[in-house]
Parts: sequence; structure tokens; C-alpha cells
Amino acid sequence: MPSERLSLQRMLPRWRAILLLAVILVGLVVVLARDAELQWRQAHELRVQGRMRYLQSRPLPAARGVIYGSNGDALAVNVPAVTIWTDPRIFNAHRKDWNKVAQALNLSPDELTARVRSGGSGFAYILRQVQPQLGRTLEALHVPGIYVQKTSRTYYPLGAVTTPLLGLVHLDHQGAAGLEMGYNSWLSGKAGREKVLVDGQGEVLHLLGARQAPVPGHDLRLTINPQIQYWAYMTLLAAQQHFGATEGSAVVMNVHTGQILAMASVPSCNPNARGSCGDPADYVNNAVHQAFEPGSVMKPFMVAAALETGSIQPDQRFNVSHCLPVGGFCIRDDVVHHELNVAHILKYSSDIGAAKIALRTPAQAIYDMYRAAGYGKEPDLGFAGGTSGVLPPPQTWDKARHATIALGYGVSVTTLQLAEGYAAIANGGYHVAPTLIAGQPAQRVRIMPAPIAAHLRHWLEGVCAANGTGILAAIPGYAVAGKTGTANLANGKDGFLKNKTNATFVGFAPGFAPKLVMAVTLRGSSRYWNFGGVESAPVFRVTMRHALEELNIAPRWCGGKACASKENHITATQAEIWAEGGGN
Repeated sequence: MPSERLSLQRMLPRWRAILLLAVILVGLVVVLARDAELQWRQAHELRVQGRMRYLQSRPLPAARGVIYGSNGDALAVNVPAVTIWTDPRIFNAHRKDWNKVAQALNLSPDELTARVRSGGSGFAYILRQVQPQLGRTLEALHVPGIYVQKTSRTYYPLGAVTTPLLGLVHLDHQGAAGLEMGYNSWLSGKAGREKVLVDGQGEVLHLLGARQAPVPGHDLRLTINPQIQYWAYMTLLAAQQHFGATEGSAVVMNVHTGQILAMASVPSCNPNARGSCGDPADYVNNAVHQAFEPGSVMKPFMVAAALETGSIQPDQRFNVSHCLPVGGFCIRDDVVHHELNVAHILKYSSDIGAAKIALRTPAQAIYDMYRAAGYGKEPDLGFAGGTSGVLPPPQTWDKARHATIALGYGVSVTTLQLAEGYAAIANGGYHVAPTLIAGQPAQRVRIMPAPIAAHLRHWLEGVCAANGTGILAAIPGYAVAGKTGTANLANGKDGFLKNKTNATFVGFAPGFAPKLVMAVTLRGSSRYWNFGGVESAPVFRVTMRHALEELNIAPRWCGGKACASKENHITATQAEIWAEGGGN
């Protein structure tokens, strides 16, 4: 046997051993070369790819600033939420789990599939800013490739009551409308980032620490009183629905400081209900973005200009028994009177008397008074796209425009401008710039002599008394002063619609020492008696009564109880009769 083994060894050729050794050496060289390439030439690239797979930098959302009312109640606040996203490269390998994922997220399988495919190859949003409970339900399934990220969303405690004022926030925490957009740079924070170590399924293994901490946004405190805001919106909404108005707005303002206590607008929507604010018309702030022909509410400012220039005297009387021919048409009153003084021209809203006063007054003086009161000027409150309205320069006024602008036609204003202008009458002749941000100093400029403002206050109290066009604005126990306005909507063919109006009321209270002014407008009304004294005056009455109570402004006392108005219990029919033709 040893001899056979020896002979077998001698039979193997030597070259085979050499070949085997060469193959081993070549393989070793190849391995070493590849190792060298990986260690030296591709080291950086491989480290980057490794970090991409296992070391990730993820965003840390910053909290948006809170918006507060004047009493410290939050009007827009951040609440916890989660965003759910997926890495399709991983999630696609677990399609057997998709049905239970869809069920946990309240989605259909088709909706889930569509959302996975809507993103890129490595990222797709499934749900954004949803309730944290959905995230907890999903995490309990432990399905690789779909993840839950903590974030926040903006919640509005008053819902639709404040939507046109505050606006909306996009899913990326940026303001989309209203004050949220106007003060976005102040309210929005700066997102941070954190480093995390993940496994092959994308699950976080270890938090490596924050590379950049998020910076929260600044808070914003408004002058808005939430209770007054609520009543302004609710009464405005009720009037809009009752009279069939397409839109409306209301502003309550402090006559001495210019602080806006309420700014309501209809229509509106509830931003807390997902998908309810799809129509932009539902979050337009009509108080600053919608200009309209105001009608007779402009008459007091024309009268102020006439008194200041000496064009008329406070006790002067005018014959209003016949229509006044101007520019090819005849200005008429709804109810025929014979002779009226200035106080009664305002009380009964006589167009003939107002036109006669206007034509005695220089056009430049009327224009200057309108401008000084705030008409024709863009609001400076932080709203993007607020309108200045239309106030034609006096050089363009012919006789007809001279007369009709004094009646509130040929000029357009906003509800905010009306409140701003009437505040000057209420406070003794000072224009006070409106403010929405708490802590801003009042900016006061005298625009009319104090005696003229006193005359107007007294005369405007008569508007809200028996037989005045604003009788429905009367509040038991309080003296109320104000003015009605009704203007037919233009039909776009150099004429007017007979059954659609701008119905307006502007007033202040208490009449003997005014503290609050409120302007109310309903546009496009088409039902019942669609006049300012019938539609808008009741909105003023209800809201102003609650506002006076909220601010502890006491009524006048008659014996042991508040003085009651003689017109405390009036019917709509009585109101129409007293309103001398409907309260225009």
C-alpha cells in the first residue's frame, strides 16, 4: 500500500499545483484590490450612503404663536397632532398589511394606495395634522415603512365666529388668510432638526440629539373682546339668513382709543372641521375687503362740512315738498314732507334736503371731510388686500355727482371706515385710527369742531327715536344715536336693481357720553323690508346691548330700575311705519 500511494503522488503533474497556487494568489490580489478601493477610493461615498440608510436628519416642527383676545382668552391656539408618512421602498414590501393600515387610518384601501403613489420613491404623505390617537393606533400595528411624526395644528376655539378675521393656516404652518397671513412672519416659528439612528426598516433605534432646536413663533394679543365678537357674529348671521343677504359685516370700536372690539363677517366657515373652508368666499373679511355704496349714512359728514364752511346754519330750514331736478333726474323722498330743519333732514333721511345742503357746500369741503374721516384710505391693520373704497376727486364732480355723493351714491366705503368715521362724531370731533393689536397708542386728529360734533350727536339721537328711521336700534335704558343707509345695488347697466340693497346702520352709545360705535352692513338682501333701519339696526341693538353689559357701562336709572324706552315693544309693521318709508 505505501508503494501504491507513492506512485499516485508521482502521477500528479506539478503544473496543477502551480495553477492552484496562482488562482489563490490572484483571488487574494483581487480581494485586496477591492478592499483597497472600498477603504480608500469609495470610503466617503459609502459612508454617505450608510448615513442615508441608518443616520437621518428629521425636522422638528416649531409651535406657531398663539393669538389672544383682549381678555386673555385664546382665539387661535396650537394643539397636538401627528403627520403620517411612508417610505414606499419599505412599505411596498409589506402589502399584506395595507388593509389593516387603511382601516386604522379610516381610509379605504384605494385611498391608501393612491396616497402612497402620490409621493416620490422614498417619501409620501398619508395624513397630515390629524388626531394623535390615529398615530397611536398605527404604531400599535408595527408595520415597517409607515411612520408617525409628532406635530401640531392650529385650533380656533370660536370656530366660524372668528374665521374671516383671523384667517386660516396652511398645513405647513404658514398663514393663508386674514391676520394669520398678515402677521405670519411674527406668528410662525423656525423649524429645528434632529439626528436619529434607524434600522433597515426605518424604525428609530436611537436619538442622537437635536442639531438645531425649533424656535416657537411669537404670540399676538388683539383688542378683540371674544364675547362681543360672538354676539356680533351671531346676530349678523341671523339677519343674513332672515333677509337673504349674500354677505354682511359688523365692526364694534371704542370711540376714544380706536380699539376694535369685534369684527364679524358672514358668510363664514369652521376651520376646525376638515374640508369646511373650501370656498374662499367663506373666509373673506367683508369689513375690510368689501366696499359698497353706503347710502344715507354719509349725510352727517356732508352736513359737518356744510356747517364748518358756513354754507348752512344749524337752525336753517329747507323746503322739501317737491322733487329736486339734478342732472336730468329728480331727487325724491320716500315720504313727502313740506319743510324740514337740519335735524329732521337727518331724522327722516330726506334726500331732497341733503342734496340741497350739499349743493350749497363746496365740493372740496365735502371731499376733505370724507377723507379726514377715513374714507378713501386703505386700512393699516395687517390685512393683505384691504380696500380703500372709491372716493372720486372733487374736480370730477358735476352737479349730479355733487348731490348724489352726499347721498351715499357714487362713493364706496367699507364697514370699518363707517365705524371709524362715526367714532369722530361720537368722541367730539377727533378721527381715531382703528387698531387691532393690543397696546398700540391712540392716534387722534381733530377733523371737525367740537360744537359741530355735538350738534350731530344730538341730531342723530333723533334718528333712533320714535318716527326716526333707526327706531329698531333703540336700547331700553340707553340713549342711542345713529344713522340708517339703504342703497340699491347697481345692475351693471347704468341702473339699479329694485329688489337688492346694501342695508346699513351705524350708531353709538350711550348717546350722552358715547363709548362704543358699531357699523353693520348687509349686502344683496332680497327679502321683506330690506332697508338699513329694518335689517341692520336690530343687529346693532342686540350686539350693542350685550357689549354695554360686557363692559359694565350702566344704563340711565329711572327710580329703582333702568329707564325703559317707550318703543320697547314694537312690531315689524310699526317699525316700518315709524321708519318713514322703511329706514333708508
